[in-house]
Amino acid sequence: MRAPDQQRGEGRHGRNNKVNARNVVRRKGHSHLNIIPNISTHSDKSRSENNRNGSISSEKKADHRATQHNVSRSAMAVLHAAGRRSIRKSRHKGKSRRTAKGARLYKQGYTRGYNEGVRQGQSSFGLVFEGVSIIIPTYNQRDYVLKCVSSIEKHTPAPFEIIVVDNASKDGTAEAMRRKGGMVRVAALDQNRGFAGGVNHGLMMARGRHIIVLNNDTLVTPGWLDNMMTCLASDPKIGVVGPVTNYIGGDQQIEVPYREVEEMWSFAATHNRPDADKHRITDRLVGFCWLFSRELLERVGYLDEGYAVGNFEDDDWIIRVKLAGYQLAVAGDAFIHHFGSVSMKALGEQDFAVVNKDNEQFYSQKWGDPHALVAETSRLARQQTSGTPSGQQEDGDTNPMDPRQRISTQGSQDPALQFRHSYDFYPEGSFLSDAKGDVYTLTGGRRRKLNIPVPRGISPVQIAKPDLLAIPAGEALISAGDVQGWPRESQQVHTTAVHGSHNGWAEGSIVAAVDAPEIRYQISGDKRRRFVSVYAAERWGVHSGHIISVSAAQLNAMEEGWPIIAPPLLLNPDL
Repeated sequence: MRAPDQQRGEGRHGRNNKVNARNVVRRKGHSHLNIIPNISTHSDKSRSENNRNGSISSEKKADHRATQHNVSRSAMAVLHAAGRRSIRKSRHKGKSRRTAKGARLYKQGYTRGYNEGVRQGQSSFGLVFEGVSIIIPTYNQRDYVLKCVSSIEKHTPAPFEIIVVDNASKDGTAEAMRRKGGMVRVAALDQNRGFAGGVNHGLMMARGRHIIVLNNDTLVTPGWLDNMMTCLASDPKIGVVGPVTNYIGGDQQIEVPYREVEEMWSFAATHNRPDADKHRITDRLVGFCWLFSRELLERVGYLDEGYAVGNFEDDDWIIRVKLAGYQLAVAGDAFIHHFGSVSMKALGEQDFAVVNKDNEQFYSQKWGDPHALVAETSRLARQQTSGTPSGQQEDGDTNPMDPRQRISTQGSQDPALQFRHSYDFYPEGSFLSDAKGDVYTLTGGRRRKLNIPVPRGISPVQIAKPDLLAIPAGEALISAGDVQGWPRESQQVHTTAVHGSHNGWAEGSIVAAVDAPEIRYQISGDKRRRFVSVYAAERWGVHSGHIISVSAAQLNAMEEGWPIIAPPLLLNPDL
């Protein structure tokens, strides 16, 4: 048998070994429960003495506790540092997960918002609001356009929207306009499309029932819009209204007493008192400020972008307004201040002269004698209204038609309405296309889509989408045999049997008098329709090989139809 002391010693050593074993297992498993490592600081001799004596002196006990406490504190620091690193990693992973989740939610929300915006935009396409769209084209005139927009916001009753079309300015105009916010919409073009191109882009964006085209170097004054609207509504025959100003050509310029802009406001307040006696019909309106209805725009169409920078494109558009049967008016009780051709002056005197000369030449080539053209078209309109055959003398304007019904945006089916569309002046049988490339033929006043490849030899003329949609739709063409060429060669026409034509000329033939080959006509419905210029004929693809020479007597024996004009040249693919 073992001595009691020996048994007690073995017992203590046994318990210590078990504790050591547990500590080793916990350390291997990284358990945080064992926060005090089992480290011995006694020598073997001390341990044997302790075992023999069965007790430890108080000094040694204190030494032992202090050592254990220091070691424990060091171990705790290590463990806490490891814990903090673990927490930081956990937080970082949590933050990353939250960031990724937030990005997914943002993308989902953005996609839903975008799709909803597209849906609402598609559903509202073509809808208008009962207000005015004010279109301001501008190029490198930030300070002027800011003043102009501020004057509109201050002196124009709602509802209205302002559309600033920036022609690729270099002076920060677009950014300044975007900061304005409010009722200002900004279109920043990637290149300078000139006055006509800028206005056309704004017209495409406009949503108002009425539209104003306004120069950027103007200041509007109290009552300006109300008085112009009153003038426009005073007679259904009035299509476009302009104000009076201090600086412009024609009869819209008036004498003013002020020299400085600060003095202008008191003058304008007095001048703009409503007075219908100051409303008058005119023959010309300069494009620095126009007011017209959306209905007129749908009949007349966009400005011609064949005019570089500016000048004469406004006269061109006004001719088409008058050909459509509208009158022009000046609201003498609506005054706005005009600084005067700021953008054109920026070109410099030499460049301005070149641009002006080129535009004037283009205008003359396109229209020939526009005043005679408008007068002749008005005469034809009165003949159709009164039923007087062509060539007979009219008895004057007794019992004239009273077109009191205003046109809706969907158009009017009233046969007595004498306002005309742009397509009334396009040649019969011609081929038209839009910016998308869809091709139509104009037959009997209807557009018939070609659902077949365009036959060789046919070059469609591009027109604006609104002009195309204004033409009543007809049955689509699905067979190449139903498509007749345009224009038809003169040799082909001579060999074609013509049924029901007392002249023996096929429908759509191009003819000219022997002694005036430059004046070309199309035969349409047994009527002769004159191309207003050689340029107009060429725009529709007509050249000398299409012309049949006839006598002047043969031509004059036929009733005259609507003239044929050149469609506006459009350079913006979005129109």
